[in-house]
Amino acid sequence: MRLAAARALAALWTLTWLLLPGFGLIDLSVSWDEDWAVVLEASWGITMTVLVGGSFLAVAVRPRGARAAWATLGVTGAGWLVAVAAGLEWPLLGFVALLAVQAALLLALLPTRPRWQPLTWSVSPALLALATLGAVPWLVHAADMWRANRRGAGVALGEVTNGIDHHAVQGALALSLVVLPLLAACWPEGRRFLGTSAGVCAGYVGLVSAAFPGEWAGFSPVWSWLCLGWAAALIMLSAPPRRSELRELGLEVVEPQRPL
Repeated sequence: MRLAAARALAALWTLTWLLLPGFGLIDLSVSWDEDWAVVLEASWGITMTVLVGGSFLAVAVRPRGARAAWATLGVTGAGWLVAVAAGLEWPLLGFVALLAVQAALLLALLPTRPRWQPLTWSVSPALLALATLGAVPWLVHAADMWRANRRGAGVALGEVTNGIDHHAVQGALALSLVVLPLLAACWPEGRRFLGTSAGVCAGYVGLVSAAFPGEWAGFSPVWSWLCLGWAAALIMLSAPPRRSELRELGLEVVEPQRPL
């Protein structure tokens, strides 16, 4: 019963970020509407939909084995805290508190906690190189967004949701796109989830920016396409190796044992 209740609660938390108060799907729905600041809408919508809503959905599906989803929630919440200080966006503390309360209630309800045994580290050199390659541009972009946030750019544009300037969240997303790929490069268990989530977020923001060149808070056309390429490579490198590739490397493929 507790497991079923935990699944239901995780599904409910998913909806809160997809709809209200997170506005994830709502903001994504206007990220192709020229009447809006589409890149800011895309970054807010993809953060709430994929990083937060998607992580809670993963917990609903696999409540006992979603360590990568919990890690994503932690990285996202930490990024918001940095954005509060760097962007002077104090209303964002409300979302940080909401995320913390939701996570705590869900953990308390789970009949058994997720497996918190020590993590197994194994570095993927290609993925680490890709993550490192993107780190500086994303950090520079985060600093730009928080600088705009401090001067009230979102208020001037009308890009404020629940009292929160979208620039703060876009800066926090950029910071997450530094941390999540680096973590994926070093943590095999969470590699696919972390890398795919980060790749989808980066790719979507890059796609919207490429489609609307010169848009506020967007990238230059060159950087927009580089962002798309980086995101695609991140998703591909985060995928688990095929069994044929493992055999070529001389590694044994162990078939799971079915219960009698």
